[in-house]
Amino acid sequence: MSALRLEFASLSSTLTTIFSVTAAVVVALVLLLSAFPAAAVEPIKETETIGDSPSGSGGNVTAGDIRMYYEIHGEGEPLLLIMGLGGHILDWGWVLPKRLAEGRSVIVFDNRGAGRSDQPAGPYSIAEMANDTVGLLDSLGIERADVFGVSMGGMIAQEMAVYHPERIGRLILGATSPGGEAQVLAPPEVQAYLEPRPDLTLHEALWWGAPAGFPVEFIDAHPEVVERKIQANMAYPSSLEAYRAQLTAYRAFAIGDRISEICAPTLVLAGDSDILIPPENGRILANKIPGAEFRTIKEAGHLFWISHPGETYSAVAEFLEGNETRVL
Repeated sequence: MSALRLEFASLSSTLTTIFSVTAAVVVALVLLLSAFPAAAVEPIKETETIGDSPSGSGGNVTAGDIRMYYEIHGEGEPLLLIMGLGGHILDWGWVLPKRLAEGRSVIVFDNRGAGRSDQPAGPYSIAEMANDTVGLLDSLGIERADVFGVSMGGMIAQEMAVYHPERIGRLILGATSPGGEAQVLAPPEVQAYLEPRPDLTLHEALWWGAPAGFPVEFIDAHPEVVERKIQANMAYPSSLEAYRAQLTAYRAFAIGDRISEICAPTLVLAGDSDILIPPENGRILANKIPGAEFRTIKEAGHLFWISHPGETYSAVAEFLEGNETRVL
């Protein structure tokens, strides 16, 4: 396997390559973190919400029955970032991966059914996507990595931590839930934002679903940030069939009592204004995972790593530099 040298394209130039969209897929939702910046960690300025892309290496690997697209940025201990429903590499934004890659090897990739990875016909399951992720680590020769998963990516991370505990060092779960009967569901009118809108253009559908990812106050104050996030998602849209397969897997996930088997040091993060996956879910996870820490990010919604990149970076960096040991 040979690595390909590449650079992230700017969002605006990427958007111009999109000539048609076969399906209107609602906002790719995901991700994480609460925090109070540690004195030893330099906060990111909030004006840096979307910044220049870091350069890195990457390409395609075979994991199980699919081809997966990945990129690696920086050098050092590996940190694997797992994106959520309908999202791909660009949905992480550019500030957070760039800052984390200053002292680590940050691996980002596209899940089954998203971005530049294969988008086979469904059904999908969270367990299957966790196995895909383990297959990616195998292909890259990485025995163990710290893992940060958001939204559906947090569910994939939970599955890995329970069934492949030897592959995870430290675990960060952002804007996610345990699924099943243990979760606190959003009201139906909020869950509706996840439904495809083939009656709209993709751009219209993503704007329609924006309140699921950002508080209305943030949207009103920073429409340019929301627009650039939407452009990022539009760069590599999922097919309607692949998105629906991911959505079905997301809704079927239920980790159950096995959540208490997680032994990795764990940080659970949530935006305190997340209406899609209410922050109560983070408290539930932290209460069930031995030794887990729970933090919220104030005035942040589901996509808090986009709206509050400084607090997100500080929380992640502080936790990864900690001294907690695995629970035996």
